[in-house]
Amino acid sequence: MSGVKKFGEAELISALSDIGAKLKKKMKIHLIGGCAMTFMGAKAATKDIDVVVTSAEEASNLIAAMEDAGFERVNKITKEYEALEATVIMERPDKMRFDVFTRRVCGKLEIDEKMQSRSTPYRIFGNLEVHLMSGEDILLFKGMTERAADLDDMPVLVQRGIDWDTIRDACFAQKKSVQWADLLGTKLLDLKERHGIDAPIIKDMLDRADMDLLERSFKRILGDGEMTFKDLAKAVKEKFRYSPSWTRQQLVLLEKRKKIKRRRDGMTYLYSMK
Repeated sequence: MSGVKKFGEAELISALSDIGAKLKKKMKIHLIGGCAMTFMGAKAATKDIDVVVTSAEEASNLIAAMEDAGFERVNKITKEYEALEATVIMERPDKMRFDVFTRRVCGKLEIDEKMQSRSTPYRIFGNLEVHLMSGEDILLFKGMTERAADLDDMPVLVQRGIDWDTIRDACFAQKKSVQWADLLGTKLLDLKERHGIDAPIIKDMLDRADMDLLERSFKRILGDGEMTFKDLAKAVKEKFRYSPSWTRQQLVLLEKRKKIKRRRDGMTYLYSMK
C-alpha cells in the first residue's frame, strides 16, 4: 500500500469537526472501519473512513455538510470499491475519503439494532454525534469486503480480544446469511493461511454457506493432487476440527455435485478436485 495517503487521529478529528460544524440538523453516525480502529488506538492511521447512517434523509444531510466542508463525490472508482455498494464516496483534495453507507454495507450486511447497541459513543462534533462500532462488528464488516488491506486489519482486532460467538450470531441474523457466511468463511480461511489465525467459527460458516465455499475449502486441502480418505479426513480435522464422519458426508455431497472425483487404487480410494 505504499504511496497511499493515510490520515491519523488528529486529521480525522479535524475533518469530523468541519463536517459537524456544517450540519444543519443533529444526527448520529457509526464508524465501522479503519477510522473506528484508529480512534480505538488499534491503528495509527487509515486511508478510508467508513460511515453508516440509518436513513436516506441522514445520508442526504451528511453529504450536503461534507460538500460544504470541501468534499466532492467520487464518480470513478475501482472494482473493489464498487463491491462495497456505498451510497456515496466523498473525497477531499488531500485524498481523504469517506465511504457513506445507508443502513446496509456491501448490499448485504445490515447494521441492525443489536449492532448499534454494541457501539460506543466517541465524541460529538457540533451537530454530529459519532459512535464506534464494536470490534466484532468491524471484523464482520472487514470479512465481507474485497479490499486487500482489510485482511491485514483483522489480526489486530483478534489480538485486542473479540467474541467469536457474537460474530457468528450477527452473521446468521442477516437476511442473506447463507451468502454472508460464504463471504466471511472465505475471508477466515484466508486469515488462517496468511496470518495463522484459526477462527473457531469457520466450521459454522461451512455448515451455513453454499456449495462454493465447501468446494473452495476442500480445494485448499487437495490442491491439484490426490489424497486418501484417511489423510483427507486428518487434514480436515486439523484445519476445521470436523470429524471424519462429517468429512465423509461432505465428500458424498461434493461427489454428487461433480465437484470431487474418486478413483480406486487397489484397496484404497483416492480423492481429487474435478
